[in-house]
Amino acid sequence: MNAMDPHPVRDDATPEVTPDILVARAAAMRDHLRAEQKATEDRGRYSEETHEMFRAAGFYRILQPKMYGGLEFSIETFYRVVMELSRGCPSTGWGFCLGASHVLQAASYFSKEAQDEIFAGGHFVAASRDVPGGTVRPVEGGWVVNGTWHYCSGSPFSTHFLPHAILTDSEGNPNAAKDQLLVIVPRAQWHLEETWSGVLGMRGTGSHSIRIDEAFVPRHYAADLHLWEADTSLTTPGVRLHGNPMYSGRPLGFFHGELAAIIAGVSMAVVDEYRNCITGTKAHWPFPAMERARHHEYQRVLGLGLAKAMAARQAVLGGAREIARISERQAEGGTAFSNCEDLLLYSQMGQAAQLAWSGAEHMIHMSGSGNAARQGTRMERYSRDLAVYRCHSEGAYIDIFAELLGEAFLKEQVPL
Repeated sequence: MNAMDPHPVRDDATPEVTPDILVARAAAMRDHLRAEQKATEDRGRYSEETHEMFRAAGFYRILQPKMYGGLEFSIETFYRVVMELSRGCPSTGWGFCLGASHVLQAASYFSKEAQDEIFAGGHFVAASRDVPGGTVRPVEGGWVVNGTWHYCSGSPFSTHFLPHAILTDSEGNPNAAKDQLLVIVPRAQWHLEETWSGVLGMRGTGSHSIRIDEAFVPRHYAADLHLWEADTSLTTPGVRLHGNPMYSGRPLGFFHGELAAIIAGVSMAVVDEYRNCITGTKAHWPFPAMERARHHEYQRVLGLGLAKAMAARQAVLGGAREIARISERQAEGGTAFSNCEDLLLYSQMGQAAQLAWSGAEHMIHMSGSGNAARQGTRMERYSRDLAVYRCHSEGAYIDIFAELLGEAFLKEQVPL
């Protein structure tokens, strides 16, 4: 933290810490993260120094249960911090978010026995992968996990790995009744393969591959959770243990909300950089030439970009509040968190990210080739980073999920 920080870092679990203080701490790191952007890309992850700053500030404990030394703040607070970090450095925001977020799954779907062990050290970070890249087979006393999972964002600083794995019988044959489980594998039992290279953007996210060679984990390190078919109509282990409805929600909307929070933060980074690009530089037209910041067209593009960025931000944070509302309704004995509601939240988050991206794209186009097309400039980096989100399954599959949402809405008739 810098010397002018109004909220100096204290013990991250002290009662004095509030959501607003955490967000202020993240915003105060913006200059540091921007200065580190190139180095973060070059090394493929954010630095040990930045990691320790995040630990000291309490960022990794935002969603961690108080029972295990966490802050147990809301999903909305987590998204706000992610937005601020992404505004400083998109790669860092992505890498942090996709490592720090999966504590929510661990605290929601695993037993007290498992949580007592995985949270014993107080510090928990876990990359995850929704697409199974390996198998989990039953053995006496537990499971054996084997395989390689790609695109494991946040893996360099992960203490654990939470992969979905194909369930087999003891002979290795696929299970006919259930196709996959979510498992926990401690850091000592997996290998990080640095395969995240040669990509267009988001180069510093640490989205490497994780290889597991016949690792044994105890029986309570597996949970019956399918990302696309989560059944929360029954009380989850997490809500029974912690008494907090946050640990009972479905995962789809929350997951796309993570990425939408990142893109909303990046769109504000583009706003900041576009303002710099048009300040003090001359437009080539009309004649006589004038400063771009005084020209109505550049002002219009800035205004639209800023408005879209803020609209996206509010859509993401509103989605977080909706997740909380539905989870509370379910926990109080009301209607269960439905598949349709989860798909709607997922799709809403996708539309928010698309809105943020469209505003940022226009500003990038109008920032000038010396800014957006010259290698190593911030605007060039932001352009590449946004393009990678558009190629990511969450960005590319918006229409596919809209179809699923339409089908579910017709079938379930969820009141809105």
